[in-house]
Amino acid sequence: MPADRVETLYYVRTDSLGSDPQIGQRLAQAFWNSLHEKIDSSAVFALANKGVLFALDDSPVLEGFRRLAAKGCRIYVCGTCLDYYDVRDRLAVGEPGSIPILQQLMAAASKVITF
Repeated sequence: MPADRVETLYYVRTDSLGSDPQIGQRLAQAFWNSLHEKIDSSAVFALANKGVLFALDDSPVLEGFRRLAAKGCRIYVCGTCLDYYDVRDRLAVGEPGSIPILQQLMAAASKVITF
């Protein structure tokens, strides 16, 4: 289970930034592939719904999430969502999570940033 205290939780529930998927996916690539340069290792990421697609082997932001993980950031990927999209075998970064883990992370976080 996650640690008791979480400074910042990034709750990622979409594979795009903004409401227009065409430009949103391009913006997401730029954002997630460079975020590792701006945050420290205490950040925690919870990927749910379409956000789980960012953690797959063919994700355009996989390198960015791998750099976050290498930096020491924890990445939890919704197991129910992986099963729903039938992609559990393609998980390339992070570890499968659950609703209880998400609840614990949100309750322990000083700040939750939602995408």
